[in-house]
Order: sequence, then structure tokens, then C-alpha cells
Amino acid sequence: MTASNTGPAEPPRPDGVRDWDAEEERAEAQERGRRGDRRWWVVGVLAVVVMSLMAVIWGLSATVGRVHWVDTGFEAVSDSRVDVRFDLRRDPSREAVCRLEAQATSHVVVGRTEVRIPAAQSSPSRHVESVTTASPAVTGYVEECWYADGAPRR
Repeated sequence: MTASNTGPAEPPRPDGVRDWDAEEERAEAQERGRRGDRRWWVVGVLAVVVMSLMAVIWGLSATVGRVHWVDTGFEAVSDSRVDVRFDLRRDPSREAVCRLEAQATSHVVVGRTEVRIPAAQSSPSRHVESVTTASPAVTGYVEECWYADGAPRR
């Protein structure tokens, strides 16, 4: 059996005897290179796992304990009023504040109001609140919600 040579070929010795020490050193160097490659794969996989875990923790910490809302519709009741429908998910024992807006066809805000949603028995809860407008509106929506004892997220 012959070992594969990765280094430069050594000149044959005059006495025809093989230098097994040199062969062994080349084989060990080649094996160290393979182990080094494996080590980097392990380091890379561990880094990806750690970063993924950090992203999940960061994402959860950014949303847990916050007020969440879903716009479920609106109705332009008149040229000066829009009713906004929304579902609110929150800690039901805490009062919430929601900022509602109405927009005209040009996307200009024509009405804005903040409504206080009192503590409730359960969550989620459905709400319909009115926004008074300065001119006819074509849409109404929840811009932001927060707990009354806190501050808006901005």
C-alpha cells in the first residue's frame, strides 16, 4: 500500500529505503486538514443555531405583552363621520388606548381620534368606534394601540 502524497515528491534516497517518517508526517498533515475542515463546519452550524435562537427570542420579546389589533372594516356613515371596526387582543385587565384615522381618496388624513377601551372580561374583543372627519373619507383604520398606563411605541 502506498500513501497518497500531498506535498512535493521527495527525491529517492540513494540506498532505496523509503523515509517512513516523512510519509507519516504527510499523512498526519493531511488528516489535520480534514479535521480542520470538519471543525469549521461544526462552528458554522453552531453559529447558525445560536443566531436562529436569538432571532426567535428577539421576535417574541418584541410582541409579548403588547396590544394587538386587526382592522375588520369601516363604514363611511356621512361626509363627516367614519365608523371603524376592529378586534383587540390584549391583557383584558388593562385599559387600552387606540388611535384611529380616516383618509380621503388622496391618502390625506382627514380625521384622527384616540379612544379609550376599558378593561374587559376577556380578550379578544370587538369594537366599533367613530372618527369625525373634516371632509369625506374613503377609509378608516386603527393606526396604533397601547396600554393606557404606558406610552405609544414610537
